[in-house]
Amino acid sequence: MSVTKHILTGLALTLLITIGANAAKQSSTHQQWLRLTSDQLMQMGKTDLKDGGTKDSALVCFTIVAGRYDRAMTTVQKRQCKDACMQLWSIYYYDFYDYPKCFECLAKAREIANEADIEDANIYIGLGCMYQTISEEAHNFELGTKSLEYYIMALNAGLRTGDDLHTDMACTDVLSMASIQHGQKAIETEWLKYSQLPDSGTSVMLRRYNKLLHQAYLHIENKQYNEAITLFDRQLQMIENTEYQRLICFTCTEKAKVCAKMGNYTAAIANMERPRVIALQLEMKDIQLEVFELLARFYQQAGKNAEHSHYRERYIALKDTLTSYRQLASISEMEFSDELKQMDHRMTEIRHHRQLMTVVALVAAGFSLVLLLLLFMVFRRNRQLHRRNRSLYEKNVEMLRRDEQERNLHRQMKEKNNGSIEEIKYKNSTLDDQDKQRLLTRIIDVLETSDEIYQPDFSVERLAVLTDSKYKYVSQVIHEHADQNFNTFLNQYRIREACKRIGDHEHYGHLTIAAISQSVGFKSRSAFVTAFKRITGLTPSEYMRAAKER
Repeated sequence: MSVTKHILTGLALTLLITIGANAAKQSSTHQQWLRLTSDQLMQMGKTDLKDGGTKDSALVCFTIVAGRYDRAMTTVQKRQCKDACMQLWSIYYYDFYDYPKCFECLAKAREIANEADIEDANIYIGLGCMYQTISEEAHNFELGTKSLEYYIMALNAGLRTGDDLHTDMACTDVLSMASIQHGQKAIETEWLKYSQLPDSGTSVMLRRYNKLLHQAYLHIENKQYNEAITLFDRQLQMIENTEYQRLICFTCTEKAKVCAKMGNYTAAIANMERPRVIALQLEMKDIQLEVFELLARFYQQAGKNAEHSHYRERYIALKDTLTSYRQLASISEMEFSDELKQMDHRMTEIRHHRQLMTVVALVAAGFSLVLLLLLFMVFRRNRQLHRRNRSLYEKNVEMLRRDEQERNLHRQMKEKNNGSIEEIKYKNSTLDDQDKQRLLTRIIDVLETSDEIYQPDFSVERLAVLTDSKYKYVSQVIHEHADQNFNTFLNQYRIREACKRIGDHEHYGHLTIAAISQSVGFKSRSAFVTAFKRITGLTPSEYMRAAKER
């Protein structure tokens, strides 16, 4: 027993020495990396990922760069920090399956992008992926809808910035998620904008792939399953010799689902073989999880209980493995990253504490004098505000009265002319003054007579339809006429109607300000209050008080 005890003690000491040496070596490496520039770290991280290096070293490189973010940086440096956050998200999502870390990285990337006024479609794609993953695991339809909203935001952001690659990637996600959530009809507006893009640029193949995918989903919705399978086969031929292995898995999986809808479970199982092989060869554990789940379902529907049990067990085992893997992956690098964040947090707290102590000292020294001065100023300001609010309210009431007279006059002129308004037709992209005036007349007519403008989703595209024009002409005329964008111009009409409803106690006196804001098309109370204050000079509460006093 004594000899065994000595041997075990020796082995334990050897292990501790080895661990200590590795830790010291790793710490030394981290210190060296800290002295590198962000450009060097980004290049190292990308090289590790490209050459099949360890994800751990890439994780450390990107973590250091992201941790250097500071509001005082240049836009180029902020963009680099944002890119580092997105690289971290990709590693945590596809390799470590650490969803809390994924959300943390995406939130940081979005914070940097917003602060630096950078629009990045990839951030919205990431958020869409996260909500889609959670919705599928929790079987939550509302989260799936949230995922679709983010994919649509990514598509629009890509279109605005000319980011072809992420535009095409986002479109694939939009089509796929729409087929699960609401069908292709729900994304008609987005698809119309995307389908008008030329088959050119850096991702021609993806653009053509998406057009076939859209047609396939339409066939599925119409239960034209054979036509859909034909289109999936064309897609597979298109991407056969490309690096898009995940896309191949996705296409085969969609084809297998259609075969299952037809009751052909043998074909469904056969189509899952290729995704199974690719996922195992490339160690795509998220795809393996989906493959095992679908195979278990197809075998069960085919009445093959043994195969169903086999893949069901593999699905459950892999799901448990991913959970454990997520907890254990790259602990040392994540601890190092946390130390950097904690150090930055401590420095921020020290600066905040110093500022707070200075403010407290100043407030304590002049508290009595300031208090008396404030009381006097508040009393005086309240009197001034009351007079000012009363005056503004009367001006707005007079404005509404004049607007009502003008609308009645406009309505009488229309009736006198039998309501005829000459149809606007454009043969080219240039509007002459007469065309602009005609279009302006129709725009104002819609905004003054149609209740549709009070719908939250009313858009410049819809206004163009109602005026029988194009949205770019509508935007041009509004901008030249009012020197405003569409939303600002539209809000004037919505706020005007809100003023009428606030003053109409008989019909709307039971509604709150939030309810009135929603009734005229505002999605949030804060947006309504901001627009109301800008247009009338009063907040809705002040306007309501003045109306009640009157």
